[in-house]
Formats: sequence, structure tokens, C-alpha cells
Amino acid sequence: MWNLIGIGAWVVLIAYLIFVMMNIRSRHLKMVVMRQKPARTLMIDALELVVLAAAAYGMAWVTWLRPVDFTDTSSIAVHYQYDKLIIQPDASSSYYVTVQSGNGKVPVRHFTYWTAGAKTEITSQNADLSTGTNPLTIRASAYPWQTKRLAELDRTAEKAWVASLTSTYKPTFLNGLGMHVGHSAERFDLIRVPNDTVIKVLPLDRN
Repeated sequence: MWNLIGIGAWVVLIAYLIFVMMNIRSRHLKMVVMRQKPARTLMIDALELVVLAAAAYGMAWVTWLRPVDFTDTSSIAVHYQYDKLIIQPDASSSYYVTVQSGNGKVPVRHFTYWTAGAKTEITSQNADLSTGTNPLTIRASAYPWQTKRLAELDRTAEKAWVASLTSTYKPTFLNGLGMHVGHSAERFDLIRVPNDTVIKVLPLDRN
């Protein structure tokens, strides 16, 4: 129901666009027939177009460009899931995660990891690998993690785990205006492994 606010706003915006087009045409025809000076007509044209542009930008911002604010707990609900990684045997060694480059046009990597009964594939746009002393990487630190829980996992899961953060839009007027209520806002996976030796890297094929 909340998302109907956004649908209604887009309908109003489209109706206003049609009105502006018809109104400009009507006033320009009247100006020609009655031989009026164009200054007043052009001023009204400019005012209507400014209002239209401002409204269109506002709807575009709230629908597509508005950033996710994790500090706004009234607008965003954050959920966490923690799983231990399952090691995968290889001909020469074993590994927890495979890392494969994309097509070479965009510097994106594809991570694949295994948990109990599940195989997950995710790109580096929404995930990061942690191999250092601190489980929290620089990229992952941009998200609101339960740091005590991460430290506990390091002790109990032998530094082989994945923490998944997902955020969902709550029912608010602004979220409804952007038609986001109930939809996923963002996901980020923090993949933790003891060291680089348990990562299988698949190089970019240039052939």
C-alpha cells in the first residue's frame, strides 16, 4: 500500500507533463492570433518547465538515486546471518573460496563459497574477502556490523565464516514515494578465511 504513494506521484507527474505541453501550445497559438508580446508567455513557459524539471528530478532521486542511509533506523531495517564455511577438496589442495575475474572490461571479481547445504556466488561489488588479523576489511567497515559477533566467530569458527548483511526498506512516506517499501536495499557479504592459501584464484582468460 505504501508504494501506491510513488505510483500516484508518477501518474500526477505524467499528467502535469501533458498539461504543460498542451498549455504551452495553447498559449503560443493565442499569442500569435492576438499578436501579443511574447515576454509574458515565455515567462510562464519557463516557470512551468522549471516546476516540471524540479518535480522530475525529485522523483528520479527518490526512486533511483537516493543512497541507503544505514544510520536511519526508522527507514532501514538491517538483518544479519552468520554461517561457517565448508572446505572444498581439490586435486592439489583444499579451499574455502574461489575467486574468478569477470570479462576483463570491468574490474569485478566473482566469489563462490560453500556453507552447510548451500553454494553462494556473489560479485566483489557486494562482497569482500578478509584474510588479515582484523576480520573487518576497509570496504566492509562502511557497513554497521556487530563487531563483537565477528570477533566471536573468529574464535569459534577458526576464521572460516561468512557474515551476510541485508537491509530492507521500512514503511515510511519517503520509501513509499520511491516505491521501495518491503524491497531489499543492499546486501554485503564479508567472507572470512584464515589466509590466502585457502583461496582458489582463477585467472582471467585472455584467449
